[in-house]
Amino acid sequence: MATYALITAIFIPLQVFLFYLSRFRGRTVLSMNTYILVIHGFFVASYRVSAGISGSTLLSFCIVFFLAVAILPKKEYLILTLVNLGTVAMLLITEYNDPAFVLVNYSGRKEHFIDIASTYAVTIILILAGLGYIIKNYTLEKENAEARAIMLDELHEEKARLISVISHDYHTPLTALQHYLKILDKHELSADERQELTTQMRQSVAHTQSLLANLLDMTKIDIRKNDINTKAAFPVLEAVSQTLKVYGDIARSSHQQMDILIPEELRINGDKHLFNVIIRNLINNAIKFSGDGATICFSYEPQNVFHVFRVTDNGPGIDEQQQNEIYESWQHPARNVARSGAIGLALSKKYAIELGADLSFETNRGQGTTFFLRIPR
Repeated sequence: MATYALITAIFIPLQVFLFYLSRFRGRTVLSMNTYILVIHGFFVASYRVSAGISGSTLLSFCIVFFLAVAILPKKEYLILTLVNLGTVAMLLITEYNDPAFVLVNYSGRKEHFIDIASTYAVTIILILAGLGYIIKNYTLEKENAEARAIMLDELHEEKARLISVISHDYHTPLTALQHYLKILDKHELSADERQELTTQMRQSVAHTQSLLANLLDMTKIDIRKNDINTKAAFPVLEAVSQTLKVYGDIARSSHQQMDILIPEELRINGDKHLFNVIIRNLINNAIKFSGDGATICFSYEPQNVFHVFRVTDNGPGIDEQQQNEIYESWQHPARNVARSGAIGLALSKKYAIELGADLSFETNRGQGTTFFLRIPR
């Protein structure tokens, strides 16, 4: 058995080298194929020094085949089978024709029984380990497939809802534009009438542009995650200057007043794009749902460890059903987008989470609504 021990000693560093190739050099396929060829060579030598057909080596060939099937891709099964069967057939034919091919036989019945029993026990243990590996990977793949199926269903549902939103919310301004053009074509309008229609169209187009911007942002959320920088400092008024200009004009044309109570020197840490999207949606909703003559206020207050921004209006407030829709859209952004406000608020809630901030609101029927954005200082 000294020869057998020597072969095993040589085989161990080879295993270490093949593990290095697979784990650290990325040559997994090469190392696996090399290992299978080498292990077959090892058991050919073992066959000769372990009593040939009377020994336990044929059991070892079986377990080598089983473990190789567990880890190799399906396309290599045929080659593996041919190598394994060919090697065993060659050994059996050679020993049958030349009994001297087997170099070492058992010295007694005790050694024979111990070898067969120990090899059998090792074979059972390795089969159990191999089956565990196969079952684990099968379960993992099954769970991944089920997760992908659920994700596809959710994406399909979200797509259907977004299409519904687009068809509904874009139909309104296009219909209004068509109506406006018909009026211009068939009627002479006074300056005041023309101004009133122009104001309505400007509001409709602005809200529709906000919807389009939200839809585009929703499609880019996952793409932008790697570019989000919540630690960079930026001046608040500069980040939202374009938003305030656009919606300030819209508010004035709707006979609404928009007050901006933000310190000029105020700087905060966060991603200014996410911040701007949140403020844009809050102001857009305040203007859209407050009605003529309303006052919208965008203000700031430092509070303990938070920057607190408020968007307040004195409009009709939010009824209980719409409040539930908002909360539902915050919990399931893809499941409640029947109104453009829900899309904007769901997106704002998601972006607030990305900023490490909190978005909430208070409302009273007939007294208005206040949205709070609390960003850690």
